[in-house]
Amino acid sequence: MYPLQTQGSWKLSACATLLLSACLALPASAQQASTTPSLSELIKSIPAGTGYAAWDLCSRASATGDDFARVRTQYTAPKVQPLPSFWFVTRGADEVEVSAVFLSPRRAIYRPGLGCTLIAASSAKEAALRAQPFRAARPPVADLMTPWPFGEGRAQSDALSADRRAVLDNAAATMLTETSTDPTKKTNTNALLVAQDGKLVYERYAANFDRNRPQLGWSMTKTLTALVAGVMERDGKLALDAPVGLTAWQGTNKAAITWRNLLNMAPGLEWVEGGYAAGEDDTTKMLFSQEDQCAWAASKPLVAQPGTVFNYSTGFANLAMCRLKELAGGSHQQIYDYYQKRLFAPLGIRGGYVEPDASGTPVGGARGMLRPVDWLRLGQLVANEGRWNGQAVLNTSYVHFMTAPSPASNGYGGMLWRQPTEHLPADLRAQLPADLVFFAGFQEQHIVIVPSRHLVVLRQGVAFDTDTALRQVYQLVVDLLAKP
Repeated sequence: MYPLQTQGSWKLSACATLLLSACLALPASAQQASTTPSLSELIKSIPAGTGYAAWDLCSRASATGDDFARVRTQYTAPKVQPLPSFWFVTRGADEVEVSAVFLSPRRAIYRPGLGCTLIAASSAKEAALRAQPFRAARPPVADLMTPWPFGEGRAQSDALSADRRAVLDNAAATMLTETSTDPTKKTNTNALLVAQDGKLVYERYAANFDRNRPQLGWSMTKTLTALVAGVMERDGKLALDAPVGLTAWQGTNKAAITWRNLLNMAPGLEWVEGGYAAGEDDTTKMLFSQEDQCAWAASKPLVAQPGTVFNYSTGFANLAMCRLKELAGGSHQQIYDYYQKRLFAPLGIRGGYVEPDASGTPVGGARGMLRPVDWLRLGQLVANEGRWNGQAVLNTSYVHFMTAPSPASNGYGGMLWRQPTEHLPADLRAQLPADLVFFAGFQEQHIVIVPSRHLVVLRQGVAFDTDTALRQVYQLVVDLLAKP
């Protein structure tokens, strides 16, 4: 079990002793590494850990109503080991603060309709954030009688064959049952949804969840950002082969980077992704230390010819959202209103949002918070080639761009993963169809789309045993495709 502290006072000698003993432990993020991180590497990761913890606790508990103690113990603490041995966690009515011995605290502030935003803990920064004007969108009235995706009706399980129902029931029983009591080895599946032929045919949640609780999509937000860009492309606000036009790049050697380059994850900019495993990679530095994430990412130097080198990056998705914000008018209210009115409202998405940084820019690479049924709607939009209820939300040509291989990577399209990708187990990859594409996020968030078979599968959760969680969802897809 992980010792969890609330705000209090310790003697310096006790703090120093605990800090040393904790830093000599192996963190969860390094358990799959071949070497144990050094003491200096662990110490460097602690500031990022406090930021990660504050934001995670706020988003998963304060913003969604999940049980704070359970989130802290089961979801946040296992990720940021050894930090929980010496952290101080303080929760207010709409904020969470996490600090550690000798380090400045990090604070996440919750605002209804916007979710949580991470800042350095100070009264001035908090006052500035709370002073930002904002008006939340009013969600459409829930239509409980009309089936998904056009209403909020429950899953139409009668559309399943007996064989497919058995496959799904067996998969759900496995995915929603833990075999380990070690928090760092759990899969923590929270939602399993399946759409077939445009109908929601299966919907299961873990005991503490239901369809109305938003869940963090992590890097599935990158694909959401690409969909917002697609709406702007249809509205004539951008063109794939035109320069992105980011204000910070004007007059620099980055001014020629196109939307196609950026959405293909090939703008030629320097970036080290890292995957939230340490405090020294660019992604962790940006997300948990920078209050204007766009400005920080935009300053990265150009190191390759745009369009030639694939480099997966949370920063590049943030830059895309930053420019979308400029195209929407420049304010956080304007980009929020744009994606709510032009993408979410037509799809019937209720209460979803992308959490912003302190500058007001939605964190387009990582912080989308939607209900699972609404994440599934985004997958269905891709499966529908951009059409929804007879109307074009996206141009079909834009969806084809998203699903086609980029010039720099055959396994990636326009902020959308695709077959063949080396990120899937080789034995399963060989059984999956060539037109399969998928959203994917940290801790094994997945929306798997097989357009030729009219199938969309969603898995969400907080996986620490990522190999098992990944295999479970793609084995399910293989099994479903084998059954009529």
